[in-house]
Amino acid sequence: MGSRTVTAVDVAIIGAGWYGLVTARTYLRLEPNTNVIILDSDSTVGGVWSKDRLYPNLVAQVKLGFFNYSDTPMSKQGATQSDLVTGTMIHEYLAKYAADHALLPRVRFNTTVERAVRCERGWRLFFKNSSDVMETEKLIVATGVTSIPSMPLIKTDNVSVPIVHSRDLGASYGTLRSEKIQNVVVVGAAKSAYDAVYLLLSLGKKVTWIIRPNGAGPLAILPTKLFGRFNSIAVASTRWMTYMSPSILNTDGPLYRLIHKSRLGRWCVGKFWDTVTYLSNRHAGYSDGDHVAGLKPEIDGKSVFWANSGLGVVTLPDFWPTIHAGDVRIVRDNLSTVTENMLLLESGMLIQTDFMVVCTGWGDHFAMFDDETKAELGLPTYNNNNNEQPSPSSSCRLSAADDIRWDQYDEAADKSVNERLPFLAQAPTCMNAHTNDVQPHRRWRLYRRSIPMQLALKNDRSLAIMGQIHTVQTPLVADIQSFWAILYLLGKLDLPHKETMAREIAEWNAWTRKRYLSQGEKFPYSLYDFLPCWNDAEDCARQYIDTLCKDLGISSRRKSNAFKELFQPYKPDDFNGFVDEYLAERPGAAGGR
Repeated sequence: MGSRTVTAVDVAIIGAGWYGLVTARTYLRLEPNTNVIILDSDSTVGGVWSKDRLYPNLVAQVKLGFFNYSDTPMSKQGATQSDLVTGTMIHEYLAKYAADHALLPRVRFNTTVERAVRCERGWRLFFKNSSDVMETEKLIVATGVTSIPSMPLIKTDNVSVPIVHSRDLGASYGTLRSEKIQNVVVVGAAKSAYDAVYLLLSLGKKVTWIIRPNGAGPLAILPTKLFGRFNSIAVASTRWMTYMSPSILNTDGPLYRLIHKSRLGRWCVGKFWDTVTYLSNRHAGYSDGDHVAGLKPEIDGKSVFWANSGLGVVTLPDFWPTIHAGDVRIVRDNLSTVTENMLLLESGMLIQTDFMVVCTGWGDHFAMFDDETKAELGLPTYNNNNNEQPSPSSSCRLSAADDIRWDQYDEAADKSVNERLPFLAQAPTCMNAHTNDVQPHRRWRLYRRSIPMQLALKNDRSLAIMGQIHTVQTPLVADIQSFWAILYLLGKLDLPHKETMAREIAEWNAWTRKRYLSQGEKFPYSLYDFLPCWNDAEDCARQYIDTLCKDLGISSRRKSNAFKELFQPYKPDDFNGFVDEYLAERPGAAGGR
């Protein structure tokens, strides 16, 4: 065996998407002499928006002005008629951001971190298909939740057709355009499946859309505009929505008590979401009497509120008309075997296909850590075969590595959420309620969704986890979360005592499971709950961004008057200059090593 080349760096960032790039730029702004390297498995920056993952009609579910860093506006060039940003716009924006801030020379492309282990320096990284080794004092994992495809369990025998994950749809676009490809099978009910079906129908293909009958079912999809006037994402970006969406981060103040602690208030909240769901269902045309009826969410009302299977937004004006008019057949069945170009389903149905696109979600994006390390870090444990259940040995290590009585904290958190947010105390009726079963080994134990609590208790500030919170404004959250995490890593941010952190983690986990059901069970989900609440009380439980701003000692109230604070959508540029504000109050916070 040849000798290994060991490279030593100060900071290694895994991922060159929204979180990785802004983290690198901010770290260098605070500590310009730091040796920072960015590691990414792709050939370009962008993460989910990297060049190879783009294809025509790929449009983000966000309006222009809501999907950029706080200090860097996005160009209008290329926006859709509805002012939505396209995949190409996002990729070019991130590529320019990386170039403008001299980050590209620091990126090591086509590099997959296969293993990360502790070492005297901090962390030792091993790479796929390479004998190189890297040691780093600080490790920042910014891989997001859409980096590792989860492929379905399916038997194969002499397969003669391509089977690709939705992640690789862009790279397969040229093949899909071929006239030789006529019949395509799409598997899954995530938003990526809807986008894949739309693309294929636009290319004139015949689509068989397979959705397993024992899963969470089709997701809810909002129209681009509510009431034909208000952009859906803009509405979700107002403080008012922090009251319409029951959140554990907003459980104090007069508006909270009026809306969530009174029967009349909860009735109004229910009627609001009934109305939004009705508008979404009508826009989709589930009752038009065709195959689209098979895409109606399988939950007892308020599907847009619960987002049990996820939540999408219509991105193109002909989206639903194309699905209605297209040659598409929806089949509720499970996969069994692919033999040559024939797909056998569990029911016995045989389907001839020229191509398969599987939109079956995402796997273990923390696979670089072994189960014992995951248990110590508070990361979910997966089984390599189905991404669901941990091995018995990993469960034992989880208990051994963690001396906190999480069962007690979890039980108290469950009662607390029910008491403070009665709207969530009774779960809705789902066709497959088992998809929402509590799985303790899948609970995240990250303080503020970023910091491994066990390391923090040892004052080990060598690791931060970025991007493990799902919101409608990824760049803004990335901006503020990365700054908060960097200050923590640099020892410039104090953390509370053990009990406070454990209670915060347990209450978040209990809340997100109750609020977003199966999605909250998978990972920290916070669609409508990332903005601050409108309350001056010192003990106000804050929304996510406001919580981080309070920790940082900067203001999160950025509007000019009370009306705008409550009803005007918040955009990233409302927080432009927040780093400068912090540094102005702490002149010694930035400097060289």
